[in-house]
Amino acid sequence: MSRKWILQALGKSYHPGCFRCVICNESLDGVPFTVDTENEIYCVKDYHSQSCKTCACSCPAGSDETIRVVSMEKDYHVECYHCEDCKMELNDEEGHRCYPLNGRLLCHSCHLKHIHPGGPASVQTPTV
Repeated sequence: MSRKWILQALGKSYHPGCFRCVICNESLDGVPFTVDTENEIYCVKDYHSQSCKTCACSCPAGSDETIRVVSMEKDYHVECYHCEDCKMELNDEEGHRCYPLNGRLLCHSCHLKHIHPGGPASVQTPTV
């Protein structure tokens, strides 16, 4: 009697040969995989190339970054989440927070430059 193995994933049972990536059709038995919001199953490589197409930063497809930052109702790769003027990395740390303005990602300094283009009026010291 031959033994048939059943693979358990995502609350379902699969024959090992039937558990495949929806893009490349490669078997994912014993291989890292992920799912999208529709519970479609992907190999990691194809998931990254698919999900990168929806990244607001329009970076080249194929990034290995899986963590996303959501800002202004758009998704960004962590490495793409930076000030659009000075390119400083933005995050939750003091001095690196995002101050969006007119649909642009900006750090605090660049945000202020856009609000006050000439900078604050220079204060002159009275002459004695």
